Amino acid sequence: MRTGTRRGGVWIDVVVVTVIVAVGIAVAGVTDNSAADVEAIPGCDVVLPADDGFSFTIGSYAGTYGNPDYPWLTAAKASAMSDALIGSLPSDVEVAFAGPSESLVFQPMLIYPGDREIADGVTVQDISGDSTASGVVGRDGHDASLRVSAEESDGTIPPCREGRVDERATLSGGIVVDTQDAVSDFDGVSTHRRTATAYFSDTVVSARTSSEGRDSPLPLEVDELRRIVSNPELRTSTEAPDDTPPPRRDCGSPGENPVAPLPKEVVERIGAALAVQWAISFPDARTDRPVGDLVPGRSGSGSACTIMNVTTPSVSTEMTIDVSLRETIGWSDSVAPTVPGVSSTTLLDGTVVTTRSEEDARSEGPVTWVSVLRPSNTLVQIRVGDTVNVDSIVDLATAPGLDL
Repeated sequence: MRTGTRRGGVWIDVVVVTVIVAVGIAVAGVTDNSAADVEAIPGCDVVLPADDGFSFTIGSYAGTYGNPDYPWLTAAKASAMSDALIGSLPSDVEVAFAGPSESLVFQPMLIYPGDREIADGVTVQDISGDSTASGVVGRDGHDASLRVSAEESDGTIPPCREGRVDERATLSGGIVVDTQDAVSDFDGVSTHRRTATAYFSDTVVSARTSSEGRDSPLPLEVDELRRIVSNPELRTSTEAPDDTPPPRRDCGSPGENPVAPLPKEVVERIGAALAVQWAISFPDARTDRPVGDLVPGRSGSGSACTIMNVTTPSVSTEMTIDVSLRETIGWSDSVAPTVPGVSSTTLLDGTVVTTRSEEDARSEGPVTWVSVLRPSNTLVQIRVGDTVNVDSIVDLATAPGLDL
């Protein structure tokens, strides 16, 4: 294993760039300690010396699938790539249970400010255009982050640069893959990392796994990363299979006081209870994903939730479901609100059912909100187009087995 701190030039790879979508800030840093002599690298005809680095901060926000600037990244394509990535992992490697954006689901591209120069010769376009999938993977009791990105390419393969590549290999079909196993030091913290970058004729796929500590074990070996990035299903030009459902989306909203995420078994139990009631309350409805396929809510929300498209004989709409535990009993006040369009009912067991209807620009029409607060302080919230029968929504929100 080659150790060192050299990360040269404008090397904006999967470890160097950290994105904090919640606050709309992207932070990227590159460090470099160049050596005077350039060493030969296996598989490289030309080796460039390590060059200077820099760091920068730039604002960003999450885009959407189907961005006309990147037409290849449809929702179906992102879903197919996510399935291919997870299918490329060794069978004994597990993905940590988390929300979609933290469980190896390829996300829409980040959107940065318009045409601006970040540094000499570096523009926004140089850091744009890649879809990434991030998560934590584990094996034999050792966990590490994994981040995989894919972006369109003109097929140009850059020369090897010292400090970035341990080996360059040419695989069948002419795929060139660079790999590295190294230790980086940044701000006094050592990080063990392994990277692999595959150059297809039209796509660049990069993967990085890392863990803090110079000698920290990593669940994925270099050869396994090489196999992941060389998977042709991750190419931007590989079409998604017909009828591929859209990827799961992050849902839930952070509470005022962060609470612990719900365990996987609890999320699955809640999902199973919703699925049973759904079959009763909406026998003629179709959804683009299983109703019980819940995911953990956003960080700090301590919820189980889902976003899905619902089609009934009379309407097609989006529905969000969120089940969480509230630390306050303030919602338990049985006095009906006086706000127009809001009604509240207290059931015999003390459950408070609140409904409201309002215009929502995102859905281009009125939506119905149903909130059900149980005596256990379990709060079930459902948002859906107001053409869906409210009584059926209330039946779903008050289903047995949802208490946390």
